[in-house]
Amino acid sequence: MKNKYLIVAGLVILIFFSLTLTTTSNAEDINVVCSNSILADFTSNLLKENVSIEYIMPSGVCPAFYDTTPGDVSKIISADIIISFGSAQMEPWLSNLLTYNSEASLIKCQDLGEWNIPSGAKIYVEHLTNELSNILPNLNETINQNSQNYIDEIDVKSSRLVQMVHANNSIGKNIICMQWQEDFLEWLGLNITSSYGPPQGLSVQDELQVIEAAENVCVVVDNLQSGTDFGARVASESGASHVIFTNFPGAIPGTDTYLDMIEYNTKQLIKGINTYEYKQGDIADLQKEISDLEIQRNTSIVLTLFFVFLSTILFIIYRRK
Repeated sequence: MKNKYLIVAGLVILIFFSLTLTTTSNAEDINVVCSNSILADFTSNLLKENVSIEYIMPSGVCPAFYDTTPGDVSKIISADIIISFGSAQMEPWLSNLLTYNSEASLIKCQDLGEWNIPSGAKIYVEHLTNELSNILPNLNETINQNSQNYIDEIDVKSSRLVQMVHANNSIGKNIICMQWQEDFLEWLGLNITSSYGPPQGLSVQDELQVIEAAENVCVVVDNLQSGTDFGARVASESGASHVIFTNFPGAIPGTDTYLDMIEYNTKQLIKGINTYEYKQGDIADLQKEISDLEIQRNTSIVLTLFFVFLSTILFIIYRRK
C-alpha cells in the first residue's frame, strides 16, 4: 500500500515538473516571422536563443510579384513578432496576411535604404536592435551585445571585400548594372557607366541607351530577383562578361547569410572582370596572329608576282635569242 502511494506521488511530481518545463519553454520561445530572408538573417544575429525565425517570401522572387500561400497564413497566425519592409510598393501582398494576426508586434524597416552595402546593412541592424529591445526589454542587454558583435563582423567582412577588389586591380573598371546593385558596386570602387531599372519596365529607347553605353564595358551586372535576360543580351552584344548578383540571401547556393551573399557577389564580379580581360587577351593574341598571317600572305603574293614577272622577262629574253 505504501509503495502505491509512493508511485502515485512520484507520478504527480513528474507530471508537475513536465507541465512546469513545458510552460516555461513555451513562455521563452519567441516566434518571429519576417517578410523576407534578409530581415530574417539580420534578426537571427540579434536573437539567438529560444527563438524561431521564419520568412515568407522565397529568396529568388521579386518582392513586388510574390503570391502568398496558405502556409504563409499559418506562419503569420503563429507569430509573436512580424518584421517587414513596411512598404506597400515592395510588399503589396503583406497587408492581407496581417489581417490574420492583430496581436503580433509589428516592426517596419521602412525607408532605410539599400541593405547591400555594409553601411546600409548596419542601419537595418541598428533599427532592428532598437525595435526588438523595446518589444523584449528583458533581452535588451543580450540583443545589444549581439548587435555590436554582428556589426563588428560586417566591418571585418567589408574591409576584406574591398581589399579583394584592390588586389585584383579592379578599381575603376567600367560596369553596367541593374540599378539595385549600383550602390554596392560603387562602394567596391567600380565605375558605373550606365544602369537600368527592372527590365519589364524598360522602353525600347531605354534598352537602346543601355546597349549604346556598353562600349568599353567589362561587365554587365544583373540582379537575380528582377530578371536577367536583358543583361545577358547587353553582355552578348557588347562582348562584356555577364554577372548575376543576388540581393537576398539563400537564393543561390553558398549565400545563406548576408555576409555570405556580399562575398559571393564580390567574387562573381572579380571572376567576371578576369574572364573579360582573359578573353580580351585571347582576342589580342588572335588579332596579332591574324595580322602576322596577313603579312605572310601578302609577302608570299608579292614574291610570287615578282617571280612570275621575272620568269616572264627571262622567257622573253630567251626567245629573242
